[in-house]
Amino acid sequence: MKSPFFLADRYLIPGLYRLLVMNLRKRGLLEVEIAEILGISVSNVSRYLNMKRGALLRLEDLEEVSKLTDELAESIIAGERVSINFSIYKIASELLSRKLLCEFHRSIDGIDRSCNICPEIFK
Repeated sequence: MKSPFFLADRYLIPGLYRLLVMNLRKRGLLEVEIAEILGISVSNVSRYLNMKRGALLRLEDLEEVSKLTDELAESIIAGERVSINFSIYKIASELLSRKLLCEFHRSIDGIDRSCNICPEIFK
């Protein structure tokens, strides 16, 4: 069984960054500005925008995920001092604790329906 940490590192966190990049671009920031703000390369920004990175998990289908990444993007645009990594990890932990990724985890790893690891770990 792949661990929740593997799931988060491989699929969830890149997916959250993709949504954040898309939100920042939608708000008019240039790719180079987004790269500077997030501390990633311009080519990574381009890959997020072109759905070549962080696209295996369709997080935008979860309304509350879009809302949380919208709020984070708005905070960044407003110039608020936010820890982007902390915010992304907090969102990821929240999603895992509420078992919102269990179906995806089952689809790639066949975990048992009775699995209750994430709510216990990510309280």
